[in-house]
Amino acid sequence: MSGFVLMAWCAAALGGIEDFKVTTEHTVDASSLESIVKDAFRLSGAKTNDEKAIAIYEYLHQAIFHRACPVENKPQTVGPLKVLNVYGWGLCGSQHTVLKALYETAGWKCRYLGWPGHSTIEVFYDGRWHYLDVFLKCYYWSKDKTHVASQEEIANDPSIVMDAVKEGRAAPQNLCCGDAPEDVVKGCQARKDYGDSKGWANVTWRDEDYSPRLNLPVGASLELGWEGAPNGYVVNMPAGGAVHTCGFKDFVNDHKLGPIFEHYGPRSWSNGWFEYAPEFARVADRQDIVLENAHLDGGRLVADRADGRAIFKIKLPYVMESASVAFEYDGAGKLSVSDDRGRTWKTVQLADFSKVVRQKYEIWMRTEFTRELRRFRFTATIEHNRGVLPYLVNGKNRITVTTNGPMPEGTVGVVRFSYLEATVQKPNAERPFNGHGLLYSRIKTVAKEFSNSPFSFDLDVGGNTPPKMITFERSVRSR
Repeated sequence: MSGFVLMAWCAAALGGIEDFKVTTEHTVDASSLESIVKDAFRLSGAKTNDEKAIAIYEYLHQAIFHRACPVENKPQTVGPLKVLNVYGWGLCGSQHTVLKALYETAGWKCRYLGWPGHSTIEVFYDGRWHYLDVFLKCYYWSKDKTHVASQEEIANDPSIVMDAVKEGRAAPQNLCCGDAPEDVVKGCQARKDYGDSKGWANVTWRDEDYSPRLNLPVGASLELGWEGAPNGYVVNMPAGGAVHTCGFKDFVNDHKLGPIFEHYGPRSWSNGWFEYAPEFARVADRQDIVLENAHLDGGRLVADRADGRAIFKIKLPYVMESASVAFEYDGAGKLSVSDDRGRTWKTVQLADFSKVVRQKYEIWMRTEFTRELRRFRFTATIEHNRGVLPYLVNGKNRITVTTNGPMPEGTVGVVRFSYLEATVQKPNAERPFNGHGLLYSRIKTVAKEFSNSPFSFDLDVGGNTPPKMITFERSVRSR
């Protein structure tokens, strides 16, 4: 007697290629606080400390947007890298905790300053404090334009803010979401020093038990998209979902962000798709499967006794929103799940499946079978932040692929980009970056295989503005 089981859920994996990273010469590597700081400095050409502080601020202007803070149930926590890679949104305290972590990584000390209804930070370098607000989208040069001003300076001389735009001392996107300069002055005057707190509200000062680095087992693929599936976010949201509450305001007149983001509408969550379907007949595909009371026989997993088991481990850098698992076996069979790395197991009931795995990053699955297991396939929809992905630009793109250690024997890695080349019909310096007036090519897909790391290739993109990105995929398979 044979059976086929299909269940819906979310999961996590280990093995195959460790730290499967893809970077481009034009984008920031968001896999660590150190790489973000390094690339922000490199891409901006910053030399002075003020320029470096602004470069990090500008990166976060691109990477995160306004929405209710992302929260996860204990023991999971949300730290700076998780905010950036998984969610991409938050309120003032969480956004400034990310900014603080990056400034501290750059070697500077920071402090929290609280206003009535708003949380800010200041950063200390060159012997003084400086105020940059990634939530309100503002910073202000001093009246003599020698340094980025502090909140104390603004409180003592409100003209630092009130006259900044007309005197050319304001951030390019100054208060782009509609806040008033008068409120900035009032906030600085009412500020309260909270010192060097280790985190703020729901966001920890550093990530705990989380890494954005991707480990892919052989037989797995992860495809990240630039669009969000309907209701494809995991945190409970106010009406409208995980969408920027200010619409296009933060980039509609921004000549840095505009060309990158105008294709997609207001900023929002994004989704991707993970699949793990090892072929038991292939040696490389079997390396991440743990067998108990079972052995391999001709491409099948055969039970040694009536309780044969195969354990499949999934660990992802992105949170799972929904998923399914299917396995085909002879005799009787069942599926158990562990969300604590095998310490405890629970048999999954179809009706409760999504509740068990939703908003998880790591799941172990144990298939139990009395005779043999012929096939296993796990798929998941994940949530991620498109604002930190390695996007393409028009012109030449140098793509670099790296892994931690050598490729597993008998395997190849694959990197795939899909996009639409874009052309602005009437380019001019004043055009609003709202997605209007663009012509698109047909979808173009470029895939490259590699068997050694590091591996680099060039990708030339047409059009006169950055393309509309569709998907970015990484996979590992047997040769």
